[in-house]
Amino acid sequence: MVERPLELAGRQRLYDQVAAMPGVHLREIARQLGIDVRTADYHLRLLARHRLVTATEEGGFTRYFPRSSDGRGREIVDARDKPLLGLLRKRVPLYIALVLLTTDAAGHGDLARGVGVAPSTLSYHLARMEDAGMLARRGDLYILRDPGGVARLLYAHVPSPDLVDEFAALWEDFSL
Repeated sequence: MVERPLELAGRQRLYDQVAAMPGVHLREIARQLGIDVRTADYHLRLLARHRLVTATEEGGFTRYFPRSSDGRGREIVDARDKPLLGLLRKRVPLYIALVLLTTDAAGHGDLARGVGVAPSTLSYHLARMEDAGMLARRGDLYILRDPGGVARLLYAHVPSPDLVDEFAALWEDFSL
């Protein structure tokens, strides 16, 4: 068994990537680091055995969250935040949350235009966000249940730059 799992530079890079973007899924980690998915999977499983990361399964994706590397292996991301952060790592739920953070409440049509997806795609993601407890309905409008909590998660765990840049361009088009 490996005694010091972070001694290998490549494994340290994997841990650093998970620490920088908690809730990122396996394929995205491999893509960002330019390594094969199977290689990333092997090393992330080893890091999990050493209590340096935890994994959650969600809809066919394995998402990883860092644990402290101080030898205690304590959770860095609260268990209640993991499902929400996993959602915020996806383009459509992130955009829904950002629109609702800026408008407080929005109807289905406004969200579809603001997010730039088909109504059926939006409905799918809205249902998942409701099931996770992130959204609620007020009549025909959707609201964030805890806007401060969502903002806190986004400040603490910044989305990937490509998602933020894409959203900024989309928001400019929406607000014109």
